Amino acid sequence: MRWRHLPLIVLLLSLLGCAADERQVEICRQVVAALAENAGDLASLPVEHDGMVRLGFAGAPTSTRHAITCRFAGGAFSADRSDLLSVDEDGEALSEIRMILLRHLLDLPTPRVLLAAPETAPPLASQAAYLAQLLINGVSLGAVFALVAVGYSLVYGITGTIQFAYGELFMIGAVAMAAVFALLEALKLAAPPLVLAAGVVVSGGSTALYGWAVERVAYRPLRRGDRLVPLVAAIGLAIALREYVRLAQGASDKWLPALVPARREVFADASFTVLVADVQVGALALAAAVGGALAYAVGRTRWGRAHRACAEDPFMAALLGVPTARIVSTAFALGGGLAGLAGVVVAVYYGQADFSMGYLVGFKALTAALLGGFGSLPGAWVGGLLIGLFETLWSAYAGLAYKDAAVFALLVLVLVFRPQGLLGAALPPVAEGRPPR
Repeated sequence: MRWRHLPLIVLLLSLLGCAADERQVEICRQVVAALAENAGDLASLPVEHDGMVRLGFAGAPTSTRHAITCRFAGGAFSADRSDLLSVDEDGEALSEIRMILLRHLLDLPTPRVLLAAPETAPPLASQAAYLAQLLINGVSLGAVFALVAVGYSLVYGITGTIQFAYGELFMIGAVAMAAVFALLEALKLAAPPLVLAAGVVVSGGSTALYGWAVERVAYRPLRRGDRLVPLVAAIGLAIALREYVRLAQGASDKWLPALVPARREVFADASFTVLVADVQVGALALAAAVGGALAYAVGRTRWGRAHRACAEDPFMAALLGVPTARIVSTAFALGGGLAGLAGVVVAVYYGQADFSMGYLVGFKALTAALLGGFGSLPGAWVGGLLIGLFETLWSAYAGLAYKDAAVFALLVLVLVFRPQGLLGAALPPVAEGRPPR
């Protein structure tokens, strides 16, 4: 009795096996139809193992024979027997890109084995090289943030207010760089050294002029009022500048060619190569040169002494003959020029500029200034480098989706736990019943 159903079981198993093989054969037939328009006389060819289907067919000239081999992830009874792994055409394997397009054309799923995480970690040397590349990218991005953050610190240190329009001045610098290239190209003078030199002069000069005008138009008339009034005016001014550029230059992106395309190999192994772009070296050199010159100017020159006196006590400085109004205007203009230079670096590096690019950069530079310590110029440089490294490492190891949210979450943590920043002086306690000065 127990062996009565054995023939039926064997028959069912054989039918199941045929059904599974038939599905693989059908997929391979679809592959042949996709790869060869005039395929005819399809015939099954011998195969070596389960999970493989080989079909022979005649090409356009009937005397020419071809063979297509389809390899699947599983055999006849596997759950993933319909996952097409690879295809060979006359012994030559299709590239990975062609396999992706072929699966998309035939509406086939991506094999689960290709979606699984690798079982073994990459070599330690490759991981170290990848981290070195991230550090290079992060420091160069941080140099851009530092150039803008210095403007925030210059203005806050001398006026106690935040100049929110520096993000838009950064954007104006990038758009001006694109305009310089378009003009020189129309004049048949678009040699990269000339474009870069003219872009630096025009962008830095125009944004410095914008910074000076911002102080004269929006800040000077409101300086003696409540501190909240200049803050609201700064936000409105940033929106006005952004819309001004959109209406004047158009909402479309402005594109530049690769003016500095060279990349230099620092380290290479079998799986990863560390590269440093000349633009990144230029950004770091510019940030270092500007930082050194600014530190010397603030610490050793007459203007620097006047700036420090105005930051310490503007009323007493004015009584002693320091031209406080001119010193404040100079700080606004200098911060605007640095923001414009940062815009030039970004436009050259990414080859693109648009009217909305300054919004997030401005807030991230503000985060860098807060992290380093508001009013501290060294703190602005350190904060910019740290924010650039933080954003780059987060994007690489935690994903791009929440990188901006992570940066602004860091801003919240700094404001809660260390509002004076890393290098800023401790804030004086607020007396009970008295508002902060």
